[in-house]
Amino acid sequence: MIKKVTIRTKIFFIVLVAIIPTIGVSLYSAHSFLRLYLVRNKTQIETVCNGFVNEQRFIARNAEEMMLAISQTRSVQNKEYTVLNVYLGDLMKQYPSYSVILAADANFNVIASGVNKINYSLEDRAYLQKASKTECFSLGHYIVSKSTGVPSVTYTLPVTDRAGDVIYLIATYALESYLDEMSLAGLPQNMLLEIFDDSGRRLFFAGNDDEMPLGENVSPPLYERAISKETEVELLNINNSRFFVSTNNYSRCGTNIYVSMRVPYRHVFFQSYIPVISVLIVMLLSSIGAGFISVFMARRLFVARIEKLTEYTLSLAGGNLSVRSGLNTARDEVTDLMESFNSMAKALEERSNANQRSLREKEFLLTELQKRVSDNLQLLSSIINLQIDHAEGEESRISLKTTHSRVMALALVYETIHRYSDVQEVHLHRYCNGLCEYLFSLYANVGTEIHCDVCGVDFALPIDKALPLALIINELVSNSLMHAFQDKTTGSIGLFFEIKSNGIIVMTISDDGVGFEWNPSEYGTLGFEMVSALVEQIHGTMAVESGPEGSRVRIQFPMD
Repeated sequence: MIKKVTIRTKIFFIVLVAIIPTIGVSLYSAHSFLRLYLVRNKTQIETVCNGFVNEQRFIARNAEEMMLAISQTRSVQNKEYTVLNVYLGDLMKQYPSYSVILAADANFNVIASGVNKINYSLEDRAYLQKASKTECFSLGHYIVSKSTGVPSVTYTLPVTDRAGDVIYLIATYALESYLDEMSLAGLPQNMLLEIFDDSGRRLFFAGNDDEMPLGENVSPPLYERAISKETEVELLNINNSRFFVSTNNYSRCGTNIYVSMRVPYRHVFFQSYIPVISVLIVMLLSSIGAGFISVFMARRLFVARIEKLTEYTLSLAGGNLSVRSGLNTARDEVTDLMESFNSMAKALEERSNANQRSLREKEFLLTELQKRVSDNLQLLSSIINLQIDHAEGEESRISLKTTHSRVMALALVYETIHRYSDVQEVHLHRYCNGLCEYLFSLYANVGTEIHCDVCGVDFALPIDKALPLALIINELVSNSLMHAFQDKTTGSIGLFFEIKSNGIIVMTISDDGVGFEWNPSEYGTLGFEMVSALVEQIHGTMAVESGPEGSRVRIQFPMD
């Protein structure tokens, strides 16, 4: 059995199919927006990182230019270190970003200092040893100044005086000065800035309130990322947290100062997904609203009218041709369909009324015809009955009675039809009871203690099959009344009907009379010949059994 799918469900699926591409486009757009947002954030991180690298370059260039200017002074060229000592002190007042500005000779002994501390050795400073090897301006490492105790990063410039001796000018930049020199006001929210030297020791940190001590080593993954000189933004796991990281460096004479920018992945993820989720929620609510509106409008404009039309057609199918479907002002195909059904119903009603009038006329004519046939048979029966009273000889009277019963058997068929308004069919139980009653009255001299039983299945036969069967029943019951109870005053005659599963009707007529000797080849009476011919007419078969206990005739024939 095919499952019924309502039109409302189909409309819902149509709306769903229409919305699915919109949802797909929205999801694709959201995904594209997410990718674009991530690219934009990566670009921003990389740009900010490069900006702070340039600021670090600017700090180093200022230090280099300052030391170049110092190298050209007479106090350096003529080894006037007392004057140089005063000059460096004046410079420190002019450039407070430096914790100390000093000069050292070729043996790494301090010969002039802006804080007026001299005659101590810097031989243990790695940055000074590297500068002596490279003989060029070089970047230093994280240190704590021996003269001031301030955490700093050094810039070293080897120069020669007029005598050709090497002097090392050293500008020690105080790490706390990064707060004033760096453009931290432009640092985006949740973005972390970290500056560290060539050995990975932290020079500066900004971006949150976490304590990140200066001089300590930065996270190994960050340091490895920095020394790889890879500049593209990468997702790194730093201190058990994931970050988008960009690194770059400022390099001079083989030494580097690294700048890193990083943003927590959860922040980027959260910031990128807020607009995406907002768009998706708006899209989802809009799609749901559009779906409900579409289904509501479809229900109002189509489903309700189609359901009404379905009720209308079911009423027509049930035989109520007078019903009409109400029309509304919406002119569309459904309205045209309703009008066509109304026109069809009107035409069918007119035709049905005409057919009913014609049928009533034909039924009336048929009833009149059957009544006339019945009346004529009654008239013929009365004539035969009168003739019986004037017949001479018992044999003639018996023959006339037999003819009279045959005519009455036919007349009873029409009388039954006429009395019970069965225009086309005859109910056998009703007919057999009436026929037995008549035959018992006709052969009243047989005895008063004989009775007839009609039992089994009651069914109706069309008149063309009922007429020959009526004559068969008449002959067999009459034969039993006249011959089976000659020496008996009591007895019974039974008529039993049954219908087999294959549609075969079985009629059994029996009596408990004296019986007779049955030989089909020698039994050639008119009644037997007539019964045999009538059995063949209804395409049946007949079997006769008779003995001292009575007789039984079994006739089988198809119902159709």
